[in-house]
Amino acid sequence: MATAYSRPPLQSGMQAIVDDPVSERNRQTIQAMVDGFAKQDIDGIMTLIADDAVYCDILGDDPRGDEYHGKAAIRGAFTRQFAMAGPHTYVGANIMVKGDIAFASWTMVLGEADDPSSPRFEGIDEFLLDASGQVILKKAWLKGQPRLRRVLMRRNPAAALRHLRYVLRTLGR
Repeated sequence: MATAYSRPPLQSGMQAIVDDPVSERNRQTIQAMVDGFAKQDIDGIMTLIADDAVYCDILGDDPRGDEYHGKAAIRGAFTRQFAMAGPHTYVGANIMVKGDIAFASWTMVLGEADDPSSPRFEGIDEFLLDASGQVILKKAWLKGQPRLRRVLMRRNPAAALRHLRYVLRTLGR
């Protein structure tokens, strides 16, 4: 069984248990994805996404949420989410990889990670990677969505107005 695990950073740095090169390559891809989201590095994130990838959002009426097909649509979804969230980061990522399937659990922090008053939300992503190590499917889940919507409306009303159609859709949930 080929499994790669990455745990939250310890004093000695990130740890991983890997017993095959494909899982290790894919773990590195997902780690780069998590790091890109933590910095809102849209260009870095998009280099990890295959041209024909699919992103399944945390929101949407379909069983897999709203689906975005292709790099342009996925970039648009991520860019809108970054604008809505304002300054934020991701901490405590745990990554598990077996071949071309990966999972990453994380905590999204709105504001500074070292500020205990910054709102926190836990989530998880499921990934499918192609033979070259690019993400071809990303499915996202997030806990506390009603609270997140309230926090975002208070913290970033200008972004909420710029993305009014998206906000109105999410408020109906």
